[in-house]
Amino acid sequence: MIDYHIRKGLEGILKKTLVKERVSKGNKKLDALITILFFVGLILLFWEVFIYRRTIIELKIPLLIWLTPGVFLTPLLYDTFNKIDGMKAHWTLHYVAHTCMTGAFLLFGFMASNYYFADNHTVDKRFEIIKKGSLPGSKGHRDEREPYVEIDYNGFEKQIVFQYSDTEKINSAKYVNLTVKKGLLGFDILERYDAE
Repeated sequence: MIDYHIRKGLEGILKKTLVKERVSKGNKKLDALITILFFVGLILLFWEVFIYRRTIIELKIPLLIWLTPGVFLTPLLYDTFNKIDGMKAHWTLHYVAHTCMTGAFLLFGFMASNYYFADNHTVDKRFEIIKKGSLPGSKGHRDEREPYVEIDYNGFEKQIVFQYSDTEKINSAKYVNLTVKKGLLGFDILERYDAE
């Protein structure tokens, strides 16, 4: 009973603050296109996480590429978006939409071009492990934690995630051996890695 009242209260707050009123009938075709682009952007973000794990880049660079377009596009396209969906929505919803669409497409384009158009020449490198930890496994296998190590890669910390089956090896390891190649935009790509 309490959960029902909390849920109804939250729905009321969301309706009153995030979506204020209907302003027009909207354009259903453009609204559907924006919805599709939003979900495609989410898929690209998910894919980008895998590329990020294989790319040696400081986290602030992808975050900046992903979050910046929403800052500029939200005030610029606020009224246009309201006319398309027919609702006067809070700027926060517009920012999330621009971040998950434009930001995700730009970020994926940046990371994917660096990753998929990398140089074929590889270089072997060895680094001392400065920190170890583990991440929860995939859904249904949460207890099979994936071990990770952190290294100092030319001035910034890079986290390298291993498979669950490597847990014992990682627990006793002191060094990580990397085989890297230069990405199109200058950020190194992990071709292979192992711990010893």
